[in-house]
Amino acid sequence: MHFHRNHHRNVDLAAENIARMKNILPAHIAFGQQLAENQKVTIKHNLSNSCGQSLSAAQLCLLGETSLDNLLGDQALSYASISGSHYLRSLIAGFHQDYNHHQVELTADNVLTFCGAQEALSAIYQTVLSENERTQGNTVEQQAAIEIVVITPCYPSLVTMAEQMGIKVRCLTVDFQQNWQINQAALLALVNENTRLIVLNSPHNPSGSIIDTQFSEQILAIAKQFNCYLLADDVSQASNYNDLKLAHRYLDYDRTIVVSVLSKSFGLAGLRIGWAVSKDKSLLKKLLAVKAQGSICTSIVDEKLAELALENHVKIISKNNLIIKDNIALFQQFIDKNQLHFSWCPPQAGLLTLVKCHSDLPMLEWAEQLAEQAGIFAYPSCLFGLTGPYFRLGLGAKNFSMILESLQGFVDSRLSLTVN
Repeated sequence: MHFHRNHHRNVDLAAENIARMKNILPAHIAFGQQLAENQKVTIKHNLSNSCGQSLSAAQLCLLGETSLDNLLGDQALSYASISGSHYLRSLIAGFHQDYNHHQVELTADNVLTFCGAQEALSAIYQTVLSENERTQGNTVEQQAAIEIVVITPCYPSLVTMAEQMGIKVRCLTVDFQQNWQINQAALLALVNENTRLIVLNSPHNPSGSIIDTQFSEQILAIAKQFNCYLLADDVSQASNYNDLKLAHRYLDYDRTIVVSVLSKSFGLAGLRIGWAVSKDKSLLKKLLAVKAQGSICTSIVDEKLAELALENHVKIISKNNLIIKDNIALFQQFIDKNQLHFSWCPPQAGLLTLVKCHSDLPMLEWAEQLAEQAGIFAYPSCLFGLTGPYFRLGLGAKNFSMILESLQGFVDSRLSLTVN
């Protein structure tokens, strides 16, 4: 009797903790809000920006050899299609077909649009981890046995959304000493009969490590073996400036969902268009039902601009990849000059990596001083689930040299204080 009473008490406490978590701002967003409300802080530069170089609406139209008036002048500002326009979804299907080796021919019917990638991720978690086949008739113990596998550090919601649902998260943590490389055997060993979902992100946010084509085949095989879902967060896949073999064929598997967005490789974060792609059309219908309880549809204006961006994705991404590659070289020069203060592993692909800061200050305090004294915003790695003296570095900005000048000024000013 005492066992059952304590067990139910623990379940109640867990439920209370989950409810409390849902009312708390995510840590990385809370940190940004804290700095925004700090009277001593005026942010001039974002050192941790996860997006490629943005374009203005006029620049995007110029790239597409049209004008904003031609594109939108006669467009009624009505609701967009709930699923996303057929043409936009066709362009998205073609975009993924260009970058991967899928045997299945993707069409508009394999795509569902969302207001950004986070809405897509949330809908996937709610659908895959809460659907009837998991919960119907299951005891608390059986539900608690359901697990997901995630590579950490990561975008926080990939872990917190599962935890808020009472799902066990099995993490593989990448390590600076191993150049942030993913231990392939260790990741595969995390998957078992309780695994409901494997979450992949390549190039990885925030480490810049990758899952290459050969490893993707092993992951696909083990997902099929355990009949679990596979979520590929491919938001930066196109940022492949080193021409690595990043193509995969995950979408040939019925239980795969690929997510992407216009904010990362494209740099078009102001267009709130993300999407999910799957071979399983019945799964997409379930995702649509979740979307209908949230945004319902995206903006018709965003859709038109998104279509133009996808029509010209080769031009946009090629230009952004050159910027990232140049910025990697610039940061290496910065590291060579400041080896006493920083060290890093350049990203294999993508727009992000983690930089080690050789400071005695806790990283949250260091980042606050960086913001107050230099007007530079940087995310400490603890906000992404990794303790230690690291911050996230974004490499997509065209004005990156100016950001480094400000960062150098911050380093030099601290040195002069130490000398004095």
